[in-house]
Amino acid sequence: MRPLRLGAIRLNGRSHLSALWWLGLLYRKPTRFYKAVKRLPRWRALAAALRLYLHAVPSMVLIAVLGRLLLHGALALPTTFEAPSSGEVLGRHAAEIAIGIAGGIAVVVGSVIVIVILLAIVVGVALVMASGIAIEIALEMAHAIAFGIAFGIAFGIAFGIASGIASGIVFGMADGIAGGIAIGIAGGIAGGIAGGIAGGIATGIAPGIAGGIAFGIVVAIALGIAAGIAGGIAAGIAAGIATGIATGIAGGIAAGIAFGIGYFRAFYFLVHIPMVWPRVRARWYRLHPVAWDDRCPLPFPGLDRLLVAYAEAFPAAGEREIRRLIDTYPAQRGSALRARTILRVRQSGRVKTLVELPMVLALLPEGEKGYLAQTSQARDMVAEIARLQARLDTLSRPVFREPLVRALVGEIRGFSEQIAGFHEPLASEFRTAAALWLKLAQRQLDEALAVLGKRQAPQVFRAGDPVDRAQEAFVERSEAVGELERQVMLATGCPGILLYGRRRTGKSTLLKNLGAFVPTSVRLASISLQNPQAFTSLESLLRTLARECRAVLAGADSGLAEPADLPGLFAWLEGVNGALDRRGERLVLALDEYEQIDAKIGEGVFGLDLLATLRESIQKHRRVTWVLAGSHHVAELGHAPWPSFLASVRTVEVLPFALEETRLLLTDPLRHSPLWTRSGPPRPRFDPAFWGEGGIERIHAEAAGWPHLVQLLAETAVDLVNDSAATRLDAAMMERSLDRAVVGGDNVLRLLMQIESVLPGEWDYLCGFRRSDTQPPPAEEALFVSLRRRLVVEDAGAGRWRLRVPLMQRWLRQRG
Repeated sequence: MRPLRLGAIRLNGRSHLSALWWLGLLYRKPTRFYKAVKRLPRWRALAAALRLYLHAVPSMVLIAVLGRLLLHGALALPTTFEAPSSGEVLGRHAAEIAIGIAGGIAVVVGSVIVIVILLAIVVGVALVMASGIAIEIALEMAHAIAFGIAFGIAFGIAFGIASGIASGIVFGMADGIAGGIAIGIAGGIAGGIAGGIAGGIATGIAPGIAGGIAFGIVVAIALGIAAGIAGGIAAGIAAGIATGIATGIAGGIAAGIAFGIGYFRAFYFLVHIPMVWPRVRARWYRLHPVAWDDRCPLPFPGLDRLLVAYAEAFPAAGEREIRRLIDTYPAQRGSALRARTILRVRQSGRVKTLVELPMVLALLPEGEKGYLAQTSQARDMVAEIARLQARLDTLSRPVFREPLVRALVGEIRGFSEQIAGFHEPLASEFRTAAALWLKLAQRQLDEALAVLGKRQAPQVFRAGDPVDRAQEAFVERSEAVGELERQVMLATGCPGILLYGRRRTGKSTLLKNLGAFVPTSVRLASISLQNPQAFTSLESLLRTLARECRAVLAGADSGLAEPADLPGLFAWLEGVNGALDRRGERLVLALDEYEQIDAKIGEGVFGLDLLATLRESIQKHRRVTWVLAGSHHVAELGHAPWPSFLASVRTVEVLPFALEETRLLLTDPLRHSPLWTRSGPPRPRFDPAFWGEGGIERIHAEAAGWPHLVQLLAETAVDLVNDSAATRLDAAMMERSLDRAVVGGDNVLRLLMQIESVLPGEWDYLCGFRRSDTQPPPAEEALFVSLRRRLVVEDAGAGRWRLRVPLMQRWLRQRG
């Protein structure tokens, strides 16, 4: 129903329902009614109020008629009450006669009071009509009508009960009391409810409007009390002293009870109790007086439980209602604050991680008394639990997580014990939530213990320094190792070797472990030209060469002077070559990162004479095999004519792993380790199932066989499995391994992709793969050659290129 505007109400049938709606609004929400009245001119507001009163008259008459029919028709209550004769009263109840005389005197006083009240009403009406304050009239009329209805209902109930008790006192100690109480209770309850509603509306609205126009609530209250006492005494004159006393006492008691019930709207408790007892009925909350009546001055016990249930059943509506009560309903604010506290604490028990606790509990209400004064302390205690969980989340190793999880479990248990001494609802609600937090912490402890208790997969994979085959994953590069061995063992002597491979393809690892794949008569000496002792000056380079060779020659250079210049180096090599020839041995002299020689030639530290000496030694000293290892082909070096100096040098290229090499590395990583013998315990192996279904192939494909990246992915995957309760890799863990490898291998991936892009436009071209999986090859010949040589691109068909290594593209899109 959409009611008419207040100013549009007229005395016709179309306006009747709207008038009743406005009267209901006047009772429930006087403030809204006041705002509507305030928008009207003063005399129009007064006219609207009078029309509302006239529209209420038919309803009052109808309810009065129905009440009478219920009392004297359906319930068959008598319409008259026969009092005993006056002689009988004088003979049996002398004491009551004296009280009756006093009651008679009170009649006079009561009559005077009634007359004064009526005069006050007349004067009040005159004053208000003279002032013309229509808005204030309407507001006071609202309070008067509300109180009048409540007073009428309560007075009918209370008067019936009180008059019955008083009649029993007056009309007989034995049969009078029993009969009076019976009549009073039956008549009071039945007549009070029905007759009280009818009489209350009839006598409440009309005097309420008149009293509101005059003095508002004050006059209405005075009318209730005075009318009860004085009316009872006046009735006593007509019915006799005894009847007057009974009616006077009953009226006084009824007026007092009616005032308390009516003013405080205590009759709402009859509606409230079934909603919270014996069980809470959340769906009934919309019918609760608090939900639709803004004038409930008494707190409702258990309302907080009803609000909690309503908010849990209807979260959005419940939160709005609780906020409304806190903001606009002082009488019910305590219940609303209690409900909000309970809801926040219960929400904290549903968090998925304990780190979220401070955020959830940040909105806990605070105050200066009771449990509200303790919420800040409880929140600080919970914050310590969250801090422990945050520290725990930064640790991945179970060996470090286990003691911290135990501390977290202890902290939660201590909190549960301490919070038990707090006020309700904090104590019970937080203890319930703490039990749920304890389950989260205990689950983490169980996981840590399960990981520590399970058999760990051996972490033998290493992405970084050259691999030590004795204790780290190593696979024989059969093609490269075989070619090296053949060249070194040539009967006529090796003409020198250029060991070429892109960065992180395993050249240094190959040199470090070459001794396991060549005869014992071959001596191996390796020098890294990134060592400052080797490139500071020519003299430091020569001394480093002699020192490293002396360590493996076992006296073959005894008696030879340490070289200090190039002629001295050549003479020293001449002597070493002769000694090796006599002993039937060979020397492999490897210069790792040989590109540094070219860089130092460009800086003027070395001269071209060094290359000339090197060429001459390669050609003449056939027992000494020079191995130049590096990630740059001689065609990429620009500070010296390297091809002319190394014309006779054989090139051995170190390529990425083939799939079978990757499979061998991942399943039998310590195959070439000398620490495990046939007679001892079996060496550690990995079942192919450890890597998950298709896991070996996936790792090989993602790394494109790049040895360093294969080791990186394997190392990351083993750590991930060891740090979890799992015993094998699954698809989800594989994805996490790839993402972790992008982070852990950021430096090497940046080196291979960005830092090695030295030509103009080379890095820009690679960045194009951020947006597209394929793109046309670069038009510049230099870029074309460089990118193909670096092994970062491959043909995708249809005249387009793609990145050869998917892990590089993942890095490019996430971190490049």
